[in-house]
Amino acid sequence: MKKMNKIVLIPIISAIVIVVIVGIILIPHSEETNPETLSISYAETNKELQSLLASQNISMSSALTLNGLSIEKYCTFFADESIQNKIEYCTSTELLDSDGYYLGNIHMVGVFNSPKYVMGVIQADPIVSQLDDIKIVYQTMIEYLVCDCWDEKKPGEFESVSAWIDAANNHHLEAKRITSKSDVSGLAQKELFLEITTNTEGYLWKFIISK
Repeated sequence: MKKMNKIVLIPIISAIVIVVIVGIILIPHSEETNPETLSISYAETNKELQSLLASQNISMSSALTLNGLSIEKYCTFFADESIQNKIEYCTSTELLDSDGYYLGNIHMVGVFNSPKYVMGVIQADPIVSQLDDIKIVYQTMIEYLVCDCWDEKKPGEFESVSAWIDAANNHHLEAKRITSKSDVSGLAQKELFLEITTNTEGYLWKFIISK
């Protein structure tokens, strides 16, 4: 696998609402204290991802938006308080597969004008029957939020997004560890992080795009 141990996350705690809010603790790089954002808007990004995923038979709900005191309660993502305290706004949406079953969530967090992190969190069963949906969601996120240039750049020497996901899945299953991580860079100055954690329901996949 590509570089390891760059980002640490804890399992999801879900709430039974329109969407499921995730609590993820991130330990970013030491240089990850800059205020740069992804230069995208919450509303436009959620709307476009919703349309793109719908064309591939994955439903995405309207976004639940959180700010103010709700940030501390539902959007505590960073172990570094100096970074966590800069979060002013977050949105969360729910994903359903083609049969209408819960698949996961897409979350965006950052300042009021623009997110700094976009997260795709998917719960897979013990045989990872959701693998094709995982590929669709993460490839859609990459092509829209980063660039449609993976085939040209081949970051991490992976021929495609699908190849990266397959490699991560195989590595996790063969290693038989609780959590495994992978990251790639070199696409439009963005960082892509992928983590898989074994849990009681199967495997929790977490994908993060950051500046």
